[in-house]
Amino acid sequence: MELQNSKAKKYVLRLALLINMLSIATLMMVMPLAADFVTHLDMKAEHIGYISGGATLASALVGFFIAPYLDRFDRKHALIGFLVVRSVFIVLCGLSTTQSELLTLFILAGCFAGPVSGLMMASVIDVADIKERGKAVAFVASGFSLAAIIMVPLSLELSARVSWQVNFYFFGVLGLVLAGFCWHFMPNLRAHLKPNNQPTASHANMLFSPAVIIACSAVAISMFGHFLLVPNLSSFFQFNLNFPREHISLLYLFGGVASLVAMRFFGRTIDKGWIMSTLWISSLFVAATVYLGFISLGSLSVYIIFILFMAFSSARTAAISAITSRVPAPHQRAAFMSYQGTVSSLAAGAASMASSVLLTSNTHGELIGIQSLASLTILTTFCAPIAIFLLLRSLRARHEASVA
Repeated sequence: MELQNSKAKKYVLRLALLINMLSIATLMMVMPLAADFVTHLDMKAEHIGYISGGATLASALVGFFIAPYLDRFDRKHALIGFLVVRSVFIVLCGLSTTQSELLTLFILAGCFAGPVSGLMMASVIDVADIKERGKAVAFVASGFSLAAIIMVPLSLELSARVSWQVNFYFFGVLGLVLAGFCWHFMPNLRAHLKPNNQPTASHANMLFSPAVIIACSAVAISMFGHFLLVPNLSSFFQFNLNFPREHISLLYLFGGVASLVAMRFFGRTIDKGWIMSTLWISSLFVAATVYLGFISLGSLSVYIIFILFMAFSSARTAAISAITSRVPAPHQRAAFMSYQGTVSSLAAGAASMASSVLLTSNTHGELIGIQSLASLTILTTFCAPIAIFLLLRSLRARHEASVA
């Protein structure tokens, strides 16, 4: 099937959106369920970062070592295989009876998240023309918003009405269903395959090229600052700001809707060429929201804090992803996306672990030290656009050298 076929594009983009939504929701759901883990597994509130951090670090480690081999296969078949294995481990998480068991199984599931993400985004880049890539990336990235709108509130309700275990059964089975959809609807993607391909050398050259180093640095800076706060938002809102547990699902619903609207709007501005403007505006709003919500406490309501944080963080992510997607050649896309996912996961995992180490809690469960984390988040927020500016210069220089 030709990659330019409109039906093939629609299938790939929609399946990528659903897989992204499920993958993000699987990671996101353990964060607002922190209070449930504290109650049922004797977990300390500040230790929730070890679950999300451990999974992202495992994703990074496996993604790095497997990246050179991802472009050797039909993207469809490789994606289905990793998605099935990951989904099975998610189901097994529901059988956990201790914090250690949950941590171990969730980390094992995380080992396969990196390859799934890399193959998914490589498939999207394969079928999306460069002039429409901002819109395509924003469409797939809106899975984050849909996860917040649909999946996280649903998981919270399932936990409240049934049990926290049922979430893992539900998300795992959904992953298996999506694998079946990929088998039936997704076209074979083999255009990147070449006879006598020698990926190891080319990937080594790619990995140490200036554009790749700058791109991965920008992603790492952005994700590190973001995940200093994200794993602790639910606990902070509930224990520090006395936000009701029963309203957490509504909070994620509103935040997800705002994020979805922001994604659609800024996806269009990116395709019009306003990439740096989009990145700087969204970064300024993120920094202002973090300051007012976590440092100057009481300045904004919890709803406004969360809505603005979700919306403009999503816009920043879309802008960065659209730019970094220009870096790899077609036969290196899955490897590059996996390497980028590795860096992203390392940064997110390191930030989650750092937040668990730096934060403490008092006898009432209130988190102490959140202002320091917020200050560091603001610093990284302004570093990412600088790295992206340098990346654009590197890409222009590479283009000029290729046509000279």
